[in-house]
Amino acid sequence: MGTLDIVLLGSFVLCFFIQMFYMLYFYAKPLFFRNKINKGEIAVGEELPGVSVVISAKNESENLEKFLPMVLEQDYPNFEVIVVNDGSTDESENVLGRFEQQYKNLYKTYIPEEAKYVSRKKLALTVGIKAARNEVLLFTEASSEPLSKNWIRSMARHFDQNTEIVLGFGIFNQKGFFSRMANYDNLLLGLKYLAKAISKQPYMGIGTNLAYRKELFFAKKGFSKRLNLRAGDDDLFVNEAATKTNTKVEISENSIIQTNIDSFKIWQEMKVSHAATKRYYKGNEVGLWRFEYFTRYLFLSLAIAISIFYFQDYYITGATLFLFIIRYLTLFLVVNKSAKIFQINKFYFTFLLFDFLQPILNCWFDLNRMMRGKHDYTWK
Repeated sequence: MGTLDIVLLGSFVLCFFIQMFYMLYFYAKPLFFRNKINKGEIAVGEELPGVSVVISAKNESENLEKFLPMVLEQDYPNFEVIVVNDGSTDESENVLGRFEQQYKNLYKTYIPEEAKYVSRKKLALTVGIKAARNEVLLFTEASSEPLSKNWIRSMARHFDQNTEIVLGFGIFNQKGFFSRMANYDNLLLGLKYLAKAISKQPYMGIGTNLAYRKELFFAKKGFSKRLNLRAGDDDLFVNEAATKTNTKVEISENSIIQTNIDSFKIWQEMKVSHAATKRYYKGNEVGLWRFEYFTRYLFLSLAIAISIFYFQDYYITGATLFLFIIRYLTLFLVVNKSAKIFQINKFYFTFLLFDFLQPILNCWFDLNRMMRGKHDYTWK
């Protein structure tokens, strides 16, 4: 066996172990964490603090009509819902006015359409936070709905004297091929940031399902450090404010938020927005996940090359096929066991395709952001 053979086969085996490390240490960690909670090895609090749910809405009358009642009708003893109307020109104000008469725990406010030169989303959330009467703030979107009436309870139960941030998880509606692809990508993203938080290294959260203390928001001077960026009200704030001791995660069926996305364009805008903010993360989180993409493709390429060059060597091709199957079987089990917890339909025939396409799509979103870089900012 020559030097080239050793390099080729050794690289393949090395990529296999790197991929297994990512799957078992990162992607599978939320599963192990949840099992410990179910066994009582990790305690969760029993206190139920007052909670203020804050929602920013701009021309979201149809979504408010459809999804807001599920938020307002949560099974929780002490909560309010604050909806900030971000200069809407549709029927949002009428919808909110009608709901305000029906639900005594709903409060609405607004920011004028004329407000400029700041991120309107961050301004709207700041207005809502200042109006909040409770210490614990819980955030979601107008286009999102909790899948359980115990959503607030599941998120709030983690707040004790040391906890300032709780990270939740959200999914997308599951009709159509692109929605399945979006949910696959979103599931892996969620497993990443939840796993890092479980490892005492939190680096991001999502605005559809995120809670933190009002006191922390003002201690960090709100969104002032990145006020020139249109996005970042969720992930960048968590990246700045989260520590290894003040952050917890919520992983249960009751805590899931589902967001309505009905076109590839909407998902693309969400991904481009995330691409615009992730480059500001502390540490090397972006590089960590790009390395996973690199070794994923290298593993696949080497498997194909070995199968072609050594097709007559049954021992080498058999061992290559064995490692290939182990890698994909492990990922298949981790993804689908996690999907069950997060109420996502299982992935079967599309699994291999999504695993191949996901890095390509994320690279496309990154390139899209670079081409539209000036749109990252609020000024012109």
